[in-house]
Amino acid sequence: MTGIDLESRLTDYVATIDRYDLLLGLIPSGFAAAVLAGRLLGLPVETTLLWGVAIAAIALLDGLFVRPPTKPRDV
Repeated sequence: MTGIDLESRLTDYVATIDRYDLLLGLIPSGFAAAVLAGRLLGLPVETTLLWGVAIAAIALLDGLFVRPPTKPRDV
């Protein structure tokens, strides 16, 4: 494919990802990691869900209260 620079397009896409995109991605990733760890360690479902909720709650509290969104300075 001529004229398409995949590397620069990927670089532009990654450059647009901000902190809140990462926090939103952390919520389901935390649940997935908790379920995987629970399956590997043989933990009960309730315990794994509790760990998933804890990870999601930390991400949510950090994004909303510890370092909340602010208005851009140029507005």
